[in-house]
Amino acid sequence: MNNHSSLFDQKKILRDSLKQKRAGISQLDRKKHSKIITENLLNLHEIQQAKVIFSYISYATEVSTHELLQNLLDAGKKIVVPKILSPKEMVSQHFQNWDDLEPGTLGILTPKSGEVTDEVIDVAITPGLAFTEKGLRIGFGAGYYDRWFASHKVKLKIAIAFEAQIVASLPAENTDIPVDKILTEKRQISISNSL
Repeated sequence: MNNHSSLFDQKKILRDSLKQKRAGISQLDRKKHSKIITENLLNLHEIQQAKVIFSYISYATEVSTHELLQNLLDAGKKIVVPKILSPKEMVSQHFQNWDDLEPGTLGILTPKSGEVTDEVIDVAITPGLAFTEKGLRIGFGAGYYDRWFASHKVKLKIAIAFEAQIVASLPAENTDIPVDKILTEKRQISISNSL
């Protein structure tokens, strides 16, 4: 119990500093870097081949996904986005147009209507506060993504992040699910998760 408590405290302190670090990226740089990341992502073979793509809808200081989502819709991809139902439950819903969105529980845009889906996801575009080169991620601490990944079939998990969000190490728990690939404005990191 004590060990878990110290890991919890460690992660909380880390999250606070990571939030400040990401917020410290200027709006201009965030916009510029998000554009590069979007272009690099759209050029990926895995994205071009994918039929069903899960993606978060960006909020606040995250890598922007609005241009990405519009491009994917224009390309005829089936888009699935997260919707938070309760402090423990996140579901995925079809996303078809911007007019169908409204701010959800945390102020993040989510579909007003649309069926909840459990279909196989070809690629999941994953957010986070920070990532390691081994694919570990740290989010805001609610565990939504780790639980969702544990109960849904996702062929490839791609994190998008600013280079400033790549860190040397992160405290890990056995419920943490790593991503398979990370794209920043500077590089692409492929992770071989031979677990």
